[in-house]
Amino acid sequence: MFFLATGIVTALCFFFFVPFSADTGTGAKLFFSAIMGAFAAYGLWSLWGIPALVADLWNLARRPKRGPPSSAPIHHKGPLPELSPSRQADVRRVVRVMAEHGVFAPETPDPALLYAGVADMDESVKPDTILSILEEVSYYHPDADPAAWTANLAMHDSKAEQDEAAQIADLVRLAGGGLAVSDIRIEHGAEVARRIPVTIAMTVNGEAVTLAYAGNVKYLSTHIHHALATRLDAANSGRRFAWLWTDQGAWISALPAGSVEAMNAALKLKPQSRCCWEWVSDAAPMAAGETI
Repeated sequence: MFFLATGIVTALCFFFFVPFSADTGTGAKLFFSAIMGAFAAYGLWSLWGIPALVADLWNLARRPKRGPPSSAPIHHKGPLPELSPSRQADVRRVVRVMAEHGVFAPETPDPALLYAGVADMDESVKPDTILSILEEVSYYHPDADPAAWTANLAMHDSKAEQDEAAQIADLVRLAGGGLAVSDIRIEHGAEVARRIPVTIAMTVNGEAVTLAYAGNVKYLSTHIHHALATRLDAANSGRRFAWLWTDQGAWISALPAGSVEAMNAALKLKPQSRCCWEWVSDAAPMAAGETI
């Protein structure tokens, strides 16, 4: 209403006080007066927000500067999720079986540390459940250190950027002296139809090994795993590479002979189960570029 009143007053002043020429008719005076009133109302309306804008800019300039985003880890707040007694027993059983066959090192996790994470997962308790929770246990228990249990484990993500050199390093670490790998040369060709020619040359336990397969930037190939697993078997070090596939990728561990069969039997895991332990050297190598 204030802007309308301003426009009307401006138009009246223009009509009565502006000296129009003698031949200007009343209609023309009214028309030009209305135009000027409209301009006045619009101009005032346009300028009305400037003081508020200036005040906002002033307050923004005086606002204390924020520091960099916190790098502190995020932890669960409030009471921990509760796990039923029957599922607690399942957690203890699966952890015990995996520990008996050397999956965890240098220590075995306290099953109670895993209860909260398992409670948030609506699935039966199997090895993939336990391994997934190991990565998140510090979310529920800030003082817990997963490194105390995962020295004999490596996760190779099946849907992330692939780093062949890091995969080789993981497998050499897990082999615990059973593999000596040197002279590593990794070459990637030009991508064609989502396939990237990958060539890897290396010396494994004194043997020259060359791998060539169609890889993919974002999907895991297993030619490296198969090649090093067969050489570890041949080394007779007392350990073999075993893996357990999940939706995320492959959990890999170096275990004594017979461990895979014993764990699958104790936990009633079969190839058609949601997850199942398998010796890496028993599986055919897979090239991601040929399967996507």
